[in-house]
Amino acid sequence: MKYILLLQSIFLFNIVFGQCSFGGAQVNAGTLTPTAGYQTVSGVSNGQYFTINAVCGSVYNFTFCSNGGNASWDTQITVLASNGTTSLAYNDDNCGLQSNVSYTATNSGTIYVLITEYYCNFDGTFTGATLAYNATPGSFDASFTMTPTSCGTANATVTGNTGGTFSFNPAPGDGAVINPTTGQITNGTAGTTYTVQYTVGCSTSSTQNVTLPVGGNASFTIAPSCGGATSTITGDSGGVFSFNPAPGDGAQINSTTGLVSNATAGNTYTVQYSICGVSTTQNVTVLNDNCFNLNGNAQYITVAGEQCIQLTAEVNNQTGCSWNTNTVDFAQGFTLTLDYYFGNNIGGADGNTFTFQPSSSSACGQDGGQLGAGGLSNALSIEFDTYDNDYPTHLYDTGCDHIAVEIDGNMLGPGAPYAGPVCAKSGGGNIDDGGTYEVMIEWDPASYTLRVYFDGALRLTTTGDFVNTVFGGQSEVYWGATSATGGLNNQQYFCPSSVTVLPAELGEFQALCDGNEEEISWTTHSEYRTDHFEVEYSIDGYTYYTLDVVEAAHYSQNDRHYSIEVPEGLEAALFRLKTVDEDGATDFSPVIARKQCLSDGLIQNQYTLNGISTFEFSTACQAKLIDQMGRVVQEAASFETTLQLTENNARGFYILQVMSIDGKTESRRIYH
Repeated sequence: MKYILLLQSIFLFNIVFGQCSFGGAQVNAGTLTPTAGYQTVSGVSNGQYFTINAVCGSVYNFTFCSNGGNASWDTQITVLASNGTTSLAYNDDNCGLQSNVSYTATNSGTIYVLITEYYCNFDGTFTGATLAYNATPGSFDASFTMTPTSCGTANATVTGNTGGTFSFNPAPGDGAVINPTTGQITNGTAGTTYTVQYTVGCSTSSTQNVTLPVGGNASFTIAPSCGGATSTITGDSGGVFSFNPAPGDGAQINSTTGLVSNATAGNTYTVQYSICGVSTTQNVTVLNDNCFNLNGNAQYITVAGEQCIQLTAEVNNQTGCSWNTNTVDFAQGFTLTLDYYFGNNIGGADGNTFTFQPSSSSACGQDGGQLGAGGLSNALSIEFDTYDNDYPTHLYDTGCDHIAVEIDGNMLGPGAPYAGPVCAKSGGGNIDDGGTYEVMIEWDPASYTLRVYFDGALRLTTTGDFVNTVFGGQSEVYWGATSATGGLNNQQYFCPSSVTVLPAELGEFQALCDGNEEEISWTTHSEYRTDHFEVEYSIDGYTYYTLDVVEAAHYSQNDRHYSIEVPEGLEAALFRLKTVDEDGATDFSPVIARKQCLSDGLIQNQYTLNGISTFEFSTACQAKLIDQMGRVVQEAASFETTLQLTENNARGFYILQVMSIDGKTESRRIYH
C-alpha cells in the first residue's frame, strides 16, 4: 500500500509541478540585459525573478549548470510571460539537481525568469546561487523566388528560412489561388502580374512579382466512349474544357479532364479547350448503345473482324462478367439474343450464364462451377454449364452440357435448380466444341413465362414472378453474361454485333415511308391457326419490346396485307415481326432496319438492296461512317448527294456523320 501511495505522489508532483508560476511571494530581483557573451548574477534565492525586455527572434539562455552558473540547492527555472502565469519555457534537473533553459522569443516584450527550489518553492530560504545568462540575436530570412510554369501557374522557391507562409499582397480579383505552404499559384490569368508575400518568424516578410506568360498550345484529341467521350490533352495542360455551343440535352463536361458524360447517343458535341488565351475545338459523336461494363478477367477481343467480349481466356481460375449499360424491364415482354462461344476444349470448364440482377453493373461472382454468377444477390441466372460437377449423383447437373435456371445465387446446389437441368442440345453432347451458338431469352410478363432457346430450338420453359420473388420488386434490372474457369478451362466469349446479321428491306416485312410518316408493313400468303402478330422494336439489337399487337386472320389462303404506323419520336433502330399461333407457338421474321423517312435534315432517305445500304442527302455532303469504337471505317472522298456503304463493313450499329459544303453538320445512328 505504501508503494502505491508513493507512486501516486510522484505522479501528482509531476503534473502539478511540471512548471512554476507566480504565487504571491515572489520577489523582483531586478532587470537583466543579456548580451552575446555570458554574464552572471550571484546571490540568487528561490522566489526571485528577473525582468528582461525580450526581442522577437533572439535566443535567451539561463543556466546553473555552466558558463559560471552554479547552486548548492535543487534549482528550477521557469520563463514566464508578463502576466506571470503563462509558462514559455521550463527546466528542472538538466545537470544533476541544476537547471538550464533556452528560450527563443516569439514576440518582443517583457518576460520574467523565475527561480524556484524543487516543488516550485519560492519561500526565499535557499540563497547563494549564481545564474549565468546570455542572448543571441535572432536572424530571419524571408527571401524567395517566383517562376512561371505556364500561363496559369507559377512556383515558389524559398532561399531563406523555410516554414513560412505565402499570400497575395494585394489579393487579386481574378480567381487565382496561392498555396500558403508551397507558394504555388494556380488558376491564374495569362499576362497578369501577381505580388506574392512570404512571411517567416517575427513578421519578417519579403515580396516578389511574377507575370504569367501569354499564349499556349491548346491542342487535344477526343474519342467517343459509352455514354460520352474522353479527351486527351496533347498541348499544354492546366487549361479549361467547355462545350461551345452548350448543348440542351443534359450532357455534361468536366472542365479539368474534358470527360463528356450523360450524353445522347448519336448527338455531335463541340468541345473547346482553352489555355493562355488560346482555344481549339473538336467535334465528337457520342455512342451509348451496345456498351458493356467489363469486370474481372473480361476484355474486348476481335473475332473475324467483329468486336467480341472474352469472358475467360483458356486459363485456370478466371472469372469474367460483362453488363450492358442499358437495363431491361421485366414489366414488359422482351427477347434478348446473343451469340456465345463456349470454347473448343471438350471436357474443359466451366461455362457461361445469362444473368439478370438489380444491384450493380460492376458485379462479378465466384469462379469455377459458380460460372461467375455464384454469390450475386437477387440474381436470375440462366446457366449454360459445360462441366458435370456432381457426377454421379446428378441432383443439379447432368452428363450432357446443359441449361438450368438458378435464383439462389448458387450454381452448385446443394439441391436441384429452379428449373432444369436439360441438355443444351436436344440430342445431348457438348457445346464447347468450337462452335458459336445463338442463345435467346424470351420473357412474357402476362403469364410470367421465361423461355430459353438454344441454337434456334426451345429448350427450357419456366414460370415465376421474378420481379417480386428475386429482384425485390424492381422490374428494371441489369443484364449481362458471366463466365468462369476453375481447375479446367476454356476460352469463352460472346459477340454483341452478331445478334442481327440480316440486311434491311427483306421480303414482305418492310418499313415504308409516306412523306414524313413511317409504316411497318407485312404480307401473308396464307394463314393456318394464326392468332396474332406482334411488331417488336429494339434500340440496341439485344432487347426487343412490343410496339403493337395485330389480330391475325387465323385461316386464309389469299394474300393479306397488314400495316401499323410508327409513333413519332419512338427511339428504335430495328424491327421484327413475331407470329403467334393459337397454341402459343411463335416464329420470328428477319430483322429489318428502321426507315429514315423524308426530313428537313441533310440525311433524308436510306434504302437497302441486295445487302448494300445507300443513303440520300438533301445536298452535296462529305460523309463519314464511324463504328462503335470511334474509328472512321468509311469516308467519302468528295462532296456527293449519296453514300453507298461497302460490303466489307461488319453488320452492326454505326454513326453516319455528314457535312454540307456550307459547313452544316448532322449525325445519325444507323444499322447496316
